[in-house]
Amino acid sequence: MLDKFFISKVRVKILKLFLLNVNDNYHVREIVRQVDEEINAVRRILAELEGVNFLNSERNGNRLYYRLNKDFEFFNEFISLFNKEFGIGERIIKHKAKLGNIKTAFFTNTYIQGKRKNENDLDLIIIGSNINYIYLEKLIQEYEQNSEKNINYTYLSQQEFDTYKKNSNFLNNIVNKEKIILIGEESFIHN
Repeated sequence: MLDKFFISKVRVKILKLFLLNVNDNYHVREIVRQVDEEINAVRRILAELEGVNFLNSERNGNRLYYRLNKDFEFFNEFISLFNKEFGIGERIIKHKAKLGNIKTAFFTNTYIQGKRKNENDLDLIIIGSNINYIYLEKLIQEYEQNSEKNINYTYLSQQEFDTYKKNSNFLNNIVNKEKIILIGEESFIHN
């Protein structure tokens, strides 16, 4: 769908590369290989994205490395948009009927920032009933194998979520930070 809003397919590929890998640096030739496009088109788009402060660049030896600028004024909107359109977010949205009665599903701030402080930090929380755990696990395992990323996730019933929210600083800390809502509404999490 984003191809309909963004005229350049090369631009969408470059945005996707950086927004789904928020902490990674890439040099020009590596970007060209990743997006499988002509070097001149890639260089032109990189210059444009750096010009609007979406990317930062840094020279290291003979190579120019690009990195996503997390201070970009529309960072959160772009992260949300691309994580709903691509990756595991897209798969969960696309297969939500097969996953059971999901009230809400959201990526945590840990996932958005691409930084886990410890192995117990959660990337994805799913709240609902009659969750098809086997299908959910299959979707996540397929994504992990294809992307070589690890997704820490949990699924809770509404009752479990409400109980943990009342009694857990850990969950309250997650709920009160920035998040990407994949299914449901933010107000549901705070009730």
